[in-house]
Amino acid sequence: MRHSEWVNEVLLSLSNELVKVRDRQNLLKVLGSHLKEVVPFTGCMMTVMDEKEASYTAYLMDSDSRLQELSDEGNALRLPTPADDGIHDIASWYYKPLVFDMETFDRRSMPLWFRLHYETGAREMIVKILGSNGPSQYSLVLFADKPGAFGQEAVNIISRISGQLFTVVSNISANEEILERENEKSFLLDFSSDIAAVRSKADLALAVRTCLKKLHSLNGYAIRKVNEDQSTTTHTSTTKRTYPSTTHWCRNLSTASSLYMTDCKTVYWPVRSPFLQRQRRDRAGNKAPYLQLWKEAGFNTIAGTALRTGNQQLGILWMSIGDINMPLLMGICAQISIAMSNIMANEEILRREKEEAFLHNFSRDIAALRTKDDLERAISNVLHNVLNIRLAIIRVIDEDGVTLSPFMFDETRLGKRLDQFRTLMARTIDINHGLSARVLQSEEPVVFDVEEEVANRTEEPIVLFWQSLGMQCAYGAPLRMGATTIGLLWLLTDEVNLPVFKSICAQISIAISNIQANEKILAYKQKLENENDYLREQIKTIYNFSEIVGSGAQMQKVYRLMTQVAESNSTVLLLGETGTGKELIARAIHNSSPRKSKLMVKVNCAALPTHLIESELFGHEKGAFTGAIDRRIGKFELANNSTLFLDEIGEMPSNYR
Repeated sequence: MRHSEWVNEVLLSLSNELVKVRDRQNLLKVLGSHLKEVVPFTGCMMTVMDEKEASYTAYLMDSDSRLQELSDEGNALRLPTPADDGIHDIASWYYKPLVFDMETFDRRSMPLWFRLHYETGAREMIVKILGSNGPSQYSLVLFADKPGAFGQEAVNIISRISGQLFTVVSNISANEEILERENEKSFLLDFSSDIAAVRSKADLALAVRTCLKKLHSLNGYAIRKVNEDQSTTTHTSTTKRTYPSTTHWCRNLSTASSLYMTDCKTVYWPVRSPFLQRQRRDRAGNKAPYLQLWKEAGFNTIAGTALRTGNQQLGILWMSIGDINMPLLMGICAQISIAMSNIMANEEILRREKEEAFLHNFSRDIAALRTKDDLERAISNVLHNVLNIRLAIIRVIDEDGVTLSPFMFDETRLGKRLDQFRTLMARTIDINHGLSARVLQSEEPVVFDVEEEVANRTEEPIVLFWQSLGMQCAYGAPLRMGATTIGLLWLLTDEVNLPVFKSICAQISIAISNIQANEKILAYKQKLENENDYLREQIKTIYNFSEIVGSGAQMQKVYRLMTQVAESNSTVLLLGETGTGKELIARAIHNSSPRKSKLMVKVNCAALPTHLIESELFGHEKGAFTGAIDRRIGKFELANNSTLFLDEIGEMPSNYR
């Protein structure tokens, strides 16, 4: 059989086998078993151009395992190579295959795949651009271990089979694309099923972790939620895998307070690229230290994808991934966005339910309060345990309608500044002065920036006191009952839930109003009881005279004197022997005065023990002395705005008179 016939027979067999090819490995096997019979090559490689025609990567190769071991870069033949590498760009200019003597190239400037094949013994190669299928352009590269291996016959054979090879490769790519889309649909369907059951962050983390670990090129991921300020993000979920030299990566990325937010759909960055660091530095205003973190983790590329529902920014999915399937990635992000939106909605519902339950319980507790001590305990409990606030001050407006007096305040976190705080609390504050006026004139709680107030030279010692405590903000809220302002509440904290704060203020206002009313009722009750006790004592000792009897000249003089002093608030001295009617005169003066509607209080000074004179006349507080088991109002206080009759005052010791 002639050589040409034998070649045709081999190529016919090759063609028949190529028709049966359905995947890359099968194609590689057919080339190695049939084409190698007529073309003496020792290595085979096919490449595919990227969509931008800027670089190409290996499509298939037969030396993958050996060449990978020679590279510190991992699977080096799969790394992108610039299209203008001096080989591919030259081959694309010619219709026929080109043969290159590898000995004539400066290996230091050649692509990595060239150097690695040279190290394995390749000395000559033949390159044929097979053609383009849409955005994809394929090429065939064969290697030989000695120069001159690829003659004119090899060039002709490669030219003859290039068309069929291109068809086979296109079919394989089409089949792979169909299979990939089916896998994507199956993948997203499974992920959607998992996402549908998500109700919490922990559920989401598990579903995302289970989903993303199926992406074999994924090294790590992190999900960060956009904060309310729409400029910073906080950690939501992170991969649990541990990588060499990256034991702190997940922890540091999770606890970072703020990361750059991009408005584009997906950002795909090579971490080692200087452009990335310059871009991050320009946009974020810093050197982006977490980029160095990613470098230390060994991540070659980082993809950041915005998570959105409609126009609402929810967060960012960061992934260290070697190869991105954009439709699949966008499908994953869409599912994660829906889940995050549902979780945030559920959290908002739970938060509101918790707030409502809290306010209901607080309202119930407040309704049962009757004393200031009870209120202080209730407020302290809600501020400390629920809102985590340690310092609160309540001032109420006095009866004069101008002065703000301390009603209660928290001293638990003052330490060495306690004396200074008490001094500030003892100061008299006018409702029309400074910060208090700004709060009382507002319908809503007022937030004070401490540093800003200091910079504006607010002339109030309390502002400097806030600064000394290291506080950033102070919250002031008016306490009102209907249209009546009863005081104000100060909270020293850097952050507070304003709707809850307003509701608490409303409840506290009701409680303070109730306590004040209760205190007045108790005071009136005590006064009535004291007057009742006094009247009972008077009934036992009162003289049995209903009026003064007498119309003589001397009595007329007495009547005139009584008339003169009755309208005044002057002290009157009544002189006379025992039984001459001094008390009758005193009662007549009282009954003729503007004070007649109130009780006249009588004190028999001769009957008072010396050691009780002060207590009887001026009263005493509970525990003032042994036996003082309760607060007692003195006769002077009992006779306030009325008349006090001190009978037999001459019998009192001179030092008391």
